[in-house]
Amino acid sequence: MPEWKTEIRLLLANLHLAPAREATIVEELAQYLEDCYAESLSSGATEAEAYQCALAELSGSEFLARELRRLERQVPQEPIMLGTNRRTNMIADLLQDLRYGVRRLGQQPGYVFIVVLTLSLGIGATTAIFSLLDAVLLRPLPFRDPARLVMLWEGDAHTGKGQFPLAPANYADWKAQNQSLENVAAVDYTSYNLTGSGEPERIQAQRVTANFFPLLGVTPLLGRNFLPEEDLPDGNRVALLSYGYWQRKFGANASAVGKEILLDAQPYTIIGVMPAGFQFLSKEMSLWTPKAFTREELATRTESYLTVVARLQPGVTLAQAQADAIGIMQRINREHPLPNYELTANVIPLREQLTGDVRLVLLVLMVAVGFVLLIACANIANLMLARGVTRYKEIAIRTALGASRGRIVRQLLAESMLLSFLGSGAGLVLAWFSFSFLKQIVPAALALQANLRMDGQVLGFTALLSIFAGVIFGLAPALQGAKVDLNETLKQGGNRACGHTASRRLRSALVVTEIAMALMLLVGAGLLIKTLMFGCCIEQLF
Repeated sequence: MPEWKTEIRLLLANLHLAPAREATIVEELAQYLEDCYAESLSSGATEAEAYQCALAELSGSEFLARELRRLERQVPQEPIMLGTNRRTNMIADLLQDLRYGVRRLGQQPGYVFIVVLTLSLGIGATTAIFSLLDAVLLRPLPFRDPARLVMLWEGDAHTGKGQFPLAPANYADWKAQNQSLENVAAVDYTSYNLTGSGEPERIQAQRVTANFFPLLGVTPLLGRNFLPEEDLPDGNRVALLSYGYWQRKFGANASAVGKEILLDAQPYTIIGVMPAGFQFLSKEMSLWTPKAFTREELATRTESYLTVVARLQPGVTLAQAQADAIGIMQRINREHPLPNYELTANVIPLREQLTGDVRLVLLVLMVAVGFVLLIACANIANLMLARGVTRYKEIAIRTALGASRGRIVRQLLAESMLLSFLGSGAGLVLAWFSFSFLKQIVPAALALQANLRMDGQVLGFTALLSIFAGVIFGLAPALQGAKVDLNETLKQGGNRACGHTASRRLRSALVVTEIAMALMLLVGAGLLIKTLMFGCCIEQLF
């Protein structure tokens, strides 16, 4: 007596049906095949001929599709989730697809490992560069209304370029004559010999006008800002400590405020401590003191050493401020001409000043890692197409059970999404480990402010990236896998017959796409290296 149940269970193995449902289907089909076998024997066929005749019935696609649909209607269906109906039970379908996808992927750990490793490299690199881009270019500067902050520089009138510090007299004219700036402050770099508090040391400092911190909208963590009367030659000698220097030198003791220190043998009183992470253009600042201009200094036009920051008036554009600054500089050129030299003015947004050339580098890197991710997605899509050939009989049986093409596509996409989110999880780990290296790319002017971290914005970007990658590498294999020839696939040896021409053409197209993107990436990298080398040569010449 042939063991029909074994043959039927082998045919239904890929469906992973619930035990009760599978048992019912096996019993019904086994009884039908036994009846076919007995009828063939009664008509004079041998046992071998009767067995082959019944087996042909089992392999027939029309019979199998008809019987599976009939038996499926007889078996009680899974309960519908509360608040939904059969037509709109999308959440239940999604959970079922995810559960089945987990079981399928758990049976192929090698395949999952390769896909997750490939995705982790692409998503990890993209997330790491986005984190850097977010910290340097996208995250708001820690100042009040930073979009209105600009830097003022002198430039060469013949070329219109140049970022030269301002002479004190020119700074005074700009501050008094401008029509587009709400406030203007000056910074002067210096260094002090600090004594009177532990071991003597040489420290870096900035001398700033009293309106400098209010212009930026920054208040001390401890103590107070400079007062206007302290910004005078005979004003009180006071100092504000940086947060890092306060921790190193005074052990983060609040009693440091009010203490007296000696700077270049002159007594200064500590009036406050700036917040952690505060910096302006330079990282290595230990303290700030008032910039008290003398009369002689304010008359100087031949010595340029002031860094000037300003805040635009509300509603004033950068172009208007630039035209205003050029007009002031033209009057200065007429009234106080320099021999063989003519000055112009340059107004630069503070964000652009702080990022400098790194902005272009980061954008190029973002495009490059985007190409790397697309290449990774193409590789995985090719791998899934090759793997999909072995699943044609499973998909055919599901179709015979009544699954629509859209349902099959959703199932395959659910598996792609599972792989994508596994890859993004591993990519986040790789991105986190890369932060220590990427910090070296952050401009020195943002070193204390641009902290690389896994915040909500970065995690949200990674989640969207995972969905995008899952759709990119999963959609084509899913659509291709759903195009199953039911009659051909359910025949004996159907798996061997299903690697059809369309699938091979799609895989070939993906390979060509990978090569094209890799070539574009190499050409872009070569051009970038050439540009950087040319820029270095120009700097050495001039």
